[in-house]
Amino acid sequence: MKRLAFALPVAAILVACSSSDGDGACDPNVVGNICTIVGNGENGYDPNADSEPIDALKARLSLPQDTLTAPDGTMYVLDWNNHRIRVLGADGKLRWMAGRGELGGNLDDPANGDFNHPTNIIFDATGRNIVIAAWHNSKIRTLSIDTHQIVDTCGDGSRAYFGDEGPALTSALDLPSSLALDPKGQIVVMDQANQVIRYIDAQGNIHKLAGKCVIDDPAPSGPGTCAAPVQCLPGRFGPSGKLTCGDPAACTKCNPGYAGDEMPASEMRMSQPFGQSATPAGRIIFDPKGNLYFADTANHLIRKIDTNGIVHRVAGQPPQNGAPVAGYAGDGGPAVNATLNYPVDLALGDDGTLYFTDVYNHCVRGIDPGGVIKTVVGKCGQKGFEGDGGPATSALLKLPFGLEWAAGKLIVSDTGNMRIRSVKLR
Repeated sequence: MKRLAFALPVAAILVACSSSDGDGACDPNVVGNICTIVGNGENGYDPNADSEPIDALKARLSLPQDTLTAPDGTMYVLDWNNHRIRVLGADGKLRWMAGRGELGGNLDDPANGDFNHPTNIIFDATGRNIVIAAWHNSKIRTLSIDTHQIVDTCGDGSRAYFGDEGPALTSALDLPSSLALDPKGQIVVMDQANQVIRYIDAQGNIHKLAGKCVIDDPAPSGPGTCAAPVQCLPGRFGPSGKLTCGDPAACTKCNPGYAGDEMPASEMRMSQPFGQSATPAGRIIFDPKGNLYFADTANHLIRKIDTNGIVHRVAGQPPQNGAPVAGYAGDGGPAVNATLNYPVDLALGDDGTLYFTDVYNHCVRGIDPGGVIKTVVGKCGQKGFEGDGGPATSALLKLPFGLEWAAGKLIVSDTGNMRIRSVKLR
């Protein structure tokens, strides 16, 4: 069994990085600077990287999605298309932690349990376990930092929707994309393709928190499998138990939509990508007061569920005549008047600024406590890779899906550039 035996101060982790051409160094501790801290920009995985440390700036990644920084500074990197969790050390080395790079959900080897495109990682209430949104596994899984054992926490592996008010382990999820802890320490899940937000209570039961699974399309008539592009999803519905592929009702899906602002969260509809071609979306975060923010990705909005259970639009323009409004506009003005293009991840700064990845605009934007929006990383509307060692707002990103606030820095998973980059904001 592989072991991870180091604890690292965050200042020691982020000490050097590549320049924009990869030949020099830049200082990530200069306020406003952007620096690469992991990745050489190549898509792939290095031979022997599971067993040997590798220089983080020479390592290959494959569409990294997320990072997670512990209070002691240890940084975990979610290497999405390599199906692994890796760790950045104070020595600048990247080490394997979990995942074998094989598609699946095998738990026979608890030190290596497979993942299928994990999208998001958080700490549980103890801080000694990493909870993983195992996206294509349709499960939530928990990894012990101390023993490296992996256990299932939620989901039976079927891409379906059932189980609310029952045991989380026998419920079904469909592309669980994001996780957060609520003020009670309960795990909250963005159940992406099911268009709902759910939570797991202290007794291990699952409940719907927000959203509606609405079936706008009628189920196909007659027995057998569903016509493309709708998959047959056994057990998706049925109050008395799971359905089979022979039952047409199993061929229905939860349709995206838009409804519910300034209304109870139980009446809310959102638009999260679904199906085999979906990308990770809809990440969630709580603020210190207990308000839940989420990216309504395909509606190009940031929304909030307040502590009274009412939904509010925070950024982006609502759909017009049923069509989502996407684009780039509004910096310097109210965020509710701005246009966004595929927001995915969220991070909350110490001063209350809400940051988000504006993925198809290839930038990171922030909303201050007064509701004003601005760009903080990248040039919105332009994609590429440049700018390390210089101002973050002069740099170029490419499809930045992941975002984390850690000790005064924004850690950006610059997914399309196969890099993790750091920006010091204070």
